[in-house]
Amino acid sequence: MKDIGRKPDIVAERDLERDPSPALRLSVVVPAHDMSRDLPHCIAALEASDLPRDSWELIVIDDSLGRGPAFARNRGIEKANSSVVAFVDADVMVHHDALRILLNHFEDESVTAVFGSYDTSPLAPGIVSQYRNLLHAYVHQHAPGDVESFWAGCGAARKQSLIAVGMFDEKRFTRPEMEDVELGYRMRDAELRIVLDPLVQCTHRKRWTLAGMIRSDFARRGVPWTRVLIDRGELFRPRGLSLGKRESIAVFSAPLSVASALAGILTWKLAGFAVAALALTIFLLSSSRFLSWLAHLKGIAFATAVIPLHLIYNIVAFCALVWGAATSPFSQSGRARYTPRR
Repeated sequence: MKDIGRKPDIVAERDLERDPSPALRLSVVVPAHDMSRDLPHCIAALEASDLPRDSWELIVIDDSLGRGPAFARNRGIEKANSSVVAFVDADVMVHHDALRILLNHFEDESVTAVFGSYDTSPLAPGIVSQYRNLLHAYVHQHAPGDVESFWAGCGAARKQSLIAVGMFDEKRFTRPEMEDVELGYRMRDAELRIVLDPLVQCTHRKRWTLAGMIRSDFARRGVPWTRVLIDRGELFRPRGLSLGKRESIAVFSAPLSVASALAGILTWKLAGFAVAALALTIFLLSSSRFLSWLAHLKGIAFATAVIPLHLIYNIVAFCALVWGAATSPFSQSGRARYTPRR
């Protein structure tokens, strides 16, 4: 490892100590914080890529003070020698062809950014880990083509465009939240093209617990995402992969089904149970594509077993929406005040 910055907490591992090779086409940035267990696997998978080794460089940013992945990725962008910068999370193992497929997209001059998807074989055992990682994979694998957000778990963008839009907002996002999605919004505001290619795949090593899932989806996903949309004046005009009509119906029908069932139990009135049954039916119908996909992939027993988890996930999303809207410090003035300060 060698020190690449003026601050002692910024360290990078780089394979090119000499001047960059003339064949250099890609800079791969891996932000890492307390990732001693996962990082070696991440790097090993990158080294096994079928992209010629002299055509890409590896930059690992050690965010030892915990300033967040937005801060770490920005330092990587600044140090990148290539015109295209790829981002890979430290708990991710790219498939052998992922870097090559990513890079091939940039032969089309209209493409500014590309990202991929988790595969359908998450390593962490347990129903919570399997469910949460597969949910992410489902969303990305069923939305190919031009999109309006970005994902930095396994994605790439042109360095010049990243700098032009202000890079990741490291002042607003000081921990892992929605910093990549927000960056994607600014790219699309600038009329830059972002492509999701599900063939760019990686394996997620993250282990989820139920408490960790709830905490992450509420505090690090739902609430900050709501606040970003409010700040942009787009709360009721959301843009993103997880905000379609079916997903919106599930977010509202899940808490209604549980609340109605509790009301029926407490009051012992048939109306409560009737509303709960109707809301649950609507929830299952709105989630049917995802559940059917899981059943095909993992079996009917698994798909049935994750229904309570999917209910919890959507209830948490609803609570995050309400709390994020109620506590947002940002105005409805929209894009005019949405330029991040660096």
